[in-house]
Amino acid sequence: MEVVTSDVGSGVDPRVLAEGLVSRLRTQGFGPGETLAVTLPNGPELGMTFVPLHPRLTPSEVDERMRLASVSGALAADGSVIRRRPSQEPTAISPTIILFTSGTAGGARAIALGEVGLLAVVDSHHAALGYPPGTRILGCLPWTHAFGFTLEFLMGLLKGARLHSVPPDAFVDGITRHRPELLFGVPRLVSAVPDAVLSSLAGGIVGGAPIRGSLRVRLERTRLRVGYGQTECSPGATLGRPGEWEHDDFLGRPVGCEIALGSPDEEGGRELRVRGSNVALGSLEGGILKPVVGPDGWLATGDLALPTADGGFVFQGRSDERFKLNNGRMVNPVPLELPYEDRVLLIGAGQSMVQPLVRGDIPLDFSLPVPHRAPRRMPESFWAACTTASGKVSRRRAEQLFASS
Repeated sequence: MEVVTSDVGSGVDPRVLAEGLVSRLRTQGFGPGETLAVTLPNGPELGMTFVPLHPRLTPSEVDERMRLASVSGALAADGSVIRRRPSQEPTAISPTIILFTSGTAGGARAIALGEVGLLAVVDSHHAALGYPPGTRILGCLPWTHAFGFTLEFLMGLLKGARLHSVPPDAFVDGITRHRPELLFGVPRLVSAVPDAVLSSLAGGIVGGAPIRGSLRVRLERTRLRVGYGQTECSPGATLGRPGEWEHDDFLGRPVGCEIALGSPDEEGGRELRVRGSNVALGSLEGGILKPVVGPDGWLATGDLALPTADGGFVFQGRSDERFKLNNGRMVNPVPLELPYEDRVLLIGAGQSMVQPLVRGDIPLDFSLPVPHRAPRRMPESFWAACTTASGKVSRRRAEQLFASS
C-alpha cells in the first residue's frame, strides 16, 4: 500500500497512526461498540474516524450532529479526546462510519454505513476506473462527506493511489503543482479548471450536482465521467463512460447495484430506486437505527429521472423540490431551468405565480410556460449562502432567504 499524503499533514503510514490512536483511545475507556466524533481536516489522521465532522461546522451544528449520531466522545484537532456520555454495551449492528447528508432538502441526516457497502462501492468503481497502484490523484473534496470519503479517500487508500488533498481555493494551482492523472470533483470546482488540463487527465469522476450546459460540452473533450449516488448509497450507484456527456443532467448507468424507476406519480414523475449491497445500514436519530429501504429492499432516492435508450438515466429534479402554486398547479422547476445553465432558479411554493431568481444578467430570451413574475437578479452573496458543500444550490434555502430579504 502506498502512503496517502495530504498538504495538511505529513505522509505517514495510516496503519501506524491507526495503531497509536486505538491504543490511546483504549487507555481512555473507549472500546468496541462506541461512536467517536472527529473534527479534523483532510489528512492521514481522518482514516480512523467513526463520525467525521467538518471543521467549519458551527458549534451548534456539531452538537446537533453528535446528538443524531449519539456519539460517545469527540477527538479534536489538538489531539484531545472528550468523553460525552458513559460507556455502553456494543449493539448488534455497529456501523463502520456515520456520514451526514448535505441537507439540500432540509436538515442533514446521519447515515450509518457498513464495511460491506463501502467496499462494494470501492470495488465496483475501481473496476470501472481501472487505475493502477501509484496513480496520482488530486482532490479537494471534504472527507467528511460521502463522495470524498469513499471514492477519493477510501478507494485511493485501498487501491494504492498517491492522493494529494488541497483546500478548494488551491485546487487549480494544485493541478499544476502535482500533475495528477485522476480527478474527483463537483461541477463548481471542475468548471474552474482550464480545458487543456481537463483533457490531459487519464480519468476521474464529476458528481455531487447536475452537469449541464457549457460545462457538459467542455467535458465531452475529456476522459472524465459522470458519477451519481447519495450518502445512502455509500455513495456510488451509477457511472457514465469516459467522455460520455451527450445529455444535460446525465446520471450514467448502474454500477455494482440495481437501478429501477418507480411507476409514474400523479404528476408523471418517476422516482429513481436503488437496490444492492451498497445501500446503507440505515439512518440514525438519537442512536436509533431506522431502515432506509422499504420492505422490498429498494431505496427510494427522491430523485426523478427518465431512461435513455442505452440503459442510462437523466435527472429530472427532486420529488420534494416540486412545488404547488395556490391555484393547485404543480411545477417541476428543473426541466424549466435547464435552458439557462444554472443562471435561473425557480421558487414560488404557495404563491400565485413562479418567481424566477437570476444569477448574473437576465437572459434576453427568458420565458416560462407557467405564470411567472418578472425575474429578480440576486447578488453573489445570495447564491453563496444557498450553495452547499457539494456545489448544489439549495432551493429550500433560497426560498427562505428570498422571503426574508
